[in-house]
Formats: sequence, structure tokens, C-alpha cells
Amino acid sequence: MTSDAISKEELDQYDRQIRLWGIDAQKRLRKANVLIIGLGGLGSEVVKNIVLTGVNSITLLDWRNVVQEDLNSQLLITPDCVDQNVAESSRNRAQELNPNVQICVDSGHVTRKDEKFFQKFDVICLTLSDEKLRLKMNTICRSKNIKFFSGDVFGFFGYFFTDLGNIYEYVVEVPAKKTDHEPEKAKVDKTVTVKRVTEFCTYADAMEEDWTKRSRKSLKNSSSVFFIIQIYDEFKRNFNRPPQDGDKDALLEIKRKVLSRNGMKESFLSDDFVDFCRSALSPVCAIVGGVLGQEMIKAISGKDQPHNNFFFYDGLKHLGVVDKISP
Repeated sequence: MTSDAISKEELDQYDRQIRLWGIDAQKRLRKANVLIIGLGGLGSEVVKNIVLTGVNSITLLDWRNVVQEDLNSQLLITPDCVDQNVAESSRNRAQELNPNVQICVDSGHVTRKDEKFFQKFDVICLTLSDEKLRLKMNTICRSKNIKFFSGDVFGFFGYFFTDLGNIYEYVVEVPAKKTDHEPEKAKVDKTVTVKRVTEFCTYADAMEEDWTKRSRKSLKNSSSVFFIIQIYDEFKRNFNRPPQDGDKDALLEIKRKVLSRNGMKESFLSDDFVDFCRSALSPVCAIVGGVLGQEMIKAISGKDQPHNNFFFYDGLKHLGVVDKISP
């Protein structure tokens, strides 16, 4: 897709979304090059949602081979893909979703990529990562003005983080100013487009927030999933693997350390979470992946207010929360 003009074929294919967010937003989407790192349940949902919008290209990067557990939540693979590279195995179904999008595959390990590799991308979405990789990729994206998303699903819990840079500009439609000379219906239906600006912090900065300074009301509206992320990360650092059955005591011990380190009462996160934080549940991947895909579309198109900066989903409470966490 090198021409700015939208073809008749594209107009027909993307008619509904063009009506939703406009022709200019669609033109930005069709120029965008997106990198998805980690093709698990969440990553595959994001690929599906983004490829359907008609971006220029999506690169699927994953160095892992498909295991039996992937078949429970990864929607781009089939049972005969077991023991094959998961990115390669995801290519065909991703391409079938939208033949007009270029699907690229990379089976190399992300930690072995030099920074120049990432320059060609407008948006990078990182999943299945540890904290060290999250921090590294966020730093690279900041330095190269690349929009950065990172997320994961742990059983009934999921989240994603967004960093669109220090200064991010977007447009929203607001009701037009009323005049006395317009009919009543026109006063209600008329809108104008206005530009707005917001700022994001890095993942490293978000981890530095002092939770003891949050008001009681703010804490009531906050999600304990923020601390489940930290517990999960610390467990993987300690044991070099995700939690499994039988790890309840280790998880509870880490929970106490994480909450104490953040000045939080142990009651803020119920001990029951240890029974519901393993594997990637398909419905949770679909919910978090749907919202994450929506936010990536906003970031590329520059239309509508983005979620700043965390989205948390708690499947036990059936509750999604947007929370700005920053120093």
C-alpha cells in the first residue's frame, strides 16, 4: 500500500469502520506497520483485531514452539502445529483474515534483535514478557518515538499498559456550540472535531508510584491486578517459570512481600487469587485483546481519547478498570 488513495475494493471492505472513524483515520491505519511480540492467547487476539482493520503490515515475532496448552487459547493455530514455531504456525490463519495486509514472520528471539530492527514499526505490542524485557522494550520505543503497548493474561486476570510518549495529540468529536438560529435537532446532532493533548509515563516510572499517597476513594477504584502482575514477575524471577499447581505457598509469600513493599494492607488482594492465576483463559484473552486492539487502533488513527495508562481486567469480579499509575 504505497498510494494515499483508498481503492474501491478497500472502501467496500472497510465501509463500516470508515463510517465509524472516518477516511483520514483509515488512511493512517493502512500506512501503519505493527509488531506483535509473543503469539500466545492474548497476542493472537490482538493480531486478529488489528489485521481486520487493514493496516499495512503486521510482523509476528515469537521464538517459541507450539505446546499443547497453546491450543486452549491461541486462535491462529491448529493441533497439527504442536512442536512447530508458533509465529510461523500463525501466519496462514492471520493472512486468511485479511489478504490485503502483509503478514511477516520472525522466529528470532527478541532479546537478540538490535535497536535498528524496531525502527520500521509504528506500534509495538509486547506480550508474554517479564519485567526486564518490558522495561527494555519501553525504553527502545521511547527513544525511537514508537507507540508501545504491553500486556498479559494470568488465568482470570489480565492487563495491558500503554505509553504513547511524553506528548500525544489526538482528536475527538464534541457537540458544536449552540446558536439561536439553528433548529433544535441541529443543535443536538452537530459536532466539531477538536485537538487535545495528553502525556504518558514509562513503565519504569509507573512502578515508582507511592500507593500510600492514594486517597481512600482512589484505592477503592483501583485494581489489585496491578499487584498480581508484580507477584507473577517476581515468581518467574525466582523460579524461572510461570506458577503451577502446588505453588500456592510461594505465591502467598511473594504476595506479602509485594504488598508490604508498596505500603499496602494484605487484605487489598485476597489470597484466593492463587487458585485463579494460571494459564491463559480464552475468554479473558478475548476481552483484554479486544480492548487492547481498540487502543492500538486509536493510537494509530489519532482519533478519540486513549486509555492512560493501565487497563486491568478481573474475571472473578467481571470488572475492567482504567487506571493512570504514575509518580
